[in-house]
Amino acid sequence: MLHYLVATNHYKESDILEIKAKYSKMPTYSVDAVFKDEPNVTYNYTLYDGKEWFQLGPSDGEIEGNQDKYKHIDTKRLQGTE
Repeated sequence: MLHYLVATNHYKESDILEIKAKYSKMPTYSVDAVFKDEPNVTYNYTLYDGKEWFQLGPSDGEIEGNQDKYKHIDTKRLQGTE
């Protein structure tokens, strides 16, 4: 996840406050990322098809109409909500 955020999304390691992986029912494996400039928001990611990271959270409902509130929404997600 750190590599994805740094290499693909062009964040600096110093931008990231915390990365925590977890095992659950759905999705089986996910990773939570918290950024230093937004410590009260957790961005949730999962590995889609075992090949590509995909941002799941915050939910689309939370984002819709509040895009300015969330600083780290993946551009792939924004393309579907505009």
